[in-house]
Amino acid sequence: MVDEISAEQRFQARIQDEQIALLFRHIPLAQATNLLVATALVWFLWHVIPHGILIAWWIANCLVIGLRFGLTVSYRRRADDSRVAWHALMTVGAVFSGVTWGSAGVLFFVPDSASTLTFLTIILAGMSAGSIASLSSWPPAQYSYTVLTMMPIALRYLLEGGDLWSLGLMCLFYLANVLLFSRQLSRALIDSMRLRLEKQKLVQQLREEMSASEAARARAEEANLAKSKFLAAASHDLRQPLQAMNLFIEALRNERDPQRAGPVWVHLSASAQALEGLLNELLDISRLEAGLLDPQLRIVSLQEVFDALERELEPLAEEKGIELGFVATRLKVASDRNMLSRILRNIISNAIRYTEQGAVLVGCRRKDGRVAIAICDTGPGIEPEFHQAIFREFYQLRNPERDRRKGLGLGLAIVDGLCRILDHPLELKSRVGHGSTFLVHVPIAAGEVAHLEEIEASVSASLHGYAILVVDDEPAIRQAMAKVLGGWGCQVLAAESAQDALSQLATSGFLPDAIIADYRLREGRSGTEAIADIRRALGRAVPAAILTGDTAPARLREASASGLMLLHKPVQPARLRSVLSVWRLDLSASVSQVQ
Repeated sequence: MVDEISAEQRFQARIQDEQIALLFRHIPLAQATNLLVATALVWFLWHVIPHGILIAWWIANCLVIGLRFGLTVSYRRRADDSRVAWHALMTVGAVFSGVTWGSAGVLFFVPDSASTLTFLTIILAGMSAGSIASLSSWPPAQYSYTVLTMMPIALRYLLEGGDLWSLGLMCLFYLANVLLFSRQLSRALIDSMRLRLEKQKLVQQLREEMSASEAARARAEEANLAKSKFLAAASHDLRQPLQAMNLFIEALRNERDPQRAGPVWVHLSASAQALEGLLNELLDISRLEAGLLDPQLRIVSLQEVFDALERELEPLAEEKGIELGFVATRLKVASDRNMLSRILRNIISNAIRYTEQGAVLVGCRRKDGRVAIAICDTGPGIEPEFHQAIFREFYQLRNPERDRRKGLGLGLAIVDGLCRILDHPLELKSRVGHGSTFLVHVPIAAGEVAHLEEIEASVSASLHGYAILVVDDEPAIRQAMAKVLGGWGCQVLAAESAQDALSQLATSGFLPDAIIADYRLREGRSGTEAIADIRRALGRAVPAAILTGDTAPARLREASASGLMLLHKPVQPARLRSVLSVWRLDLSASVSQVQ
């Protein structure tokens, strides 16, 4: 409501501005006419009225004309100055002019000279009528001028009495008609201005909507093109390791010599790891889009992060024959250690991959209350026009053949997303032929570093006798899961749906300690619904996890909203065992408390 009122007020202000502009537009011609008519009146009355009175009246008229001309010049120079009440000033000028012309009806009134009265009345009536064209855009000015011009001579006729009394009534009747016509014309002008401004507003809105529509269409086309490129690149990069895996599997099937099969196993494992790496990066992109990454800010020692990255990436640099160096530091920052490590790992590995000779150097320095972590390389550099494009998914420079040794084109897209989540501004400086420098600006922190043990790396518990219910509609997954879990000493019950699970539980007497369910089940059912049904039937909140290979952001948000643990396919056995170990330890702790 407030917005609508303010919009209407702004619209009325625009109409008023138009009225004032039209008023000042007609002033020069009207004042020139005033001067001409005043001079003619003085000339006609020169032998009838004393010269001193005529000259004084003419000078007064000229002063008023000069005042109104001055206002016009000032308006044209400062029309946009909202602090000046131009309409009020012009109304005052109209009052002065009306008083000047109205005084003529008193000063030059000669009852005994019919020709003088006739000429004077015609002049004053003409000036009143002429004001309609020049002043009707602003009614207060027009009404003031007309009344002050005609009323004195009308009253003079009425006071004179006799035959002149009727002329006074005629002057009043004429004045009323002039005011009425002026009022009608003023309304017509304002309505015309309103319609014109509304038309301009509609035209502007139409242009804005067309511009927005065109921009939306361009964005849609760009998104569609990006999607097509994304799918083409993802399809190619997924098929490459799968093709290699199929060939290695066939080679193993035909290979009878265990010693010769060893290298094939190594290559097969490498292809599987490459495929898993791609799927993990696709998952990271989807999790970024779904907004599921929640940073855990801690005080982080940059030296510890640098040491870990050096141990991990040094072999990659040695393989390329380049030097990887980290400048020692004592600085601490406020960040999520895992996310910050991922950002730096992606940038450094990308720098190593594209640097053919020379070095990659990592260091940091204080800058404006932050720590600027710099990754510098002696690679080929990046052209300025590509500084934004390289942060798009699957966008790669100098890799049209999609060579996986040069990466997948997702690393910098993940870097950009993580930097946005952490509010760590990312900066790129590069010169073609002279290398590139990536700068990550991280808030500086003071205090002691909290050394938190990673649960997945430290937790290990015996799973012997741990009862697990697996719900998955894929027979191969159920069989593989039962095989792996059974190998860890677990008791396993596998079902293809919640109904199948409940039926088997009722007949077998199996009491699950944990549930692992696939997110997508048959008949449009989800793993979250299956877990809810099973928990209701058991009457207790059994620990449960959802397995999903879906990377659509909307699906990831739905799965995350269930509050269940989310495990992404392909899940590493170590990760799965770690989760089960934590649950087993929690179960043991709760049993001890009960006892």
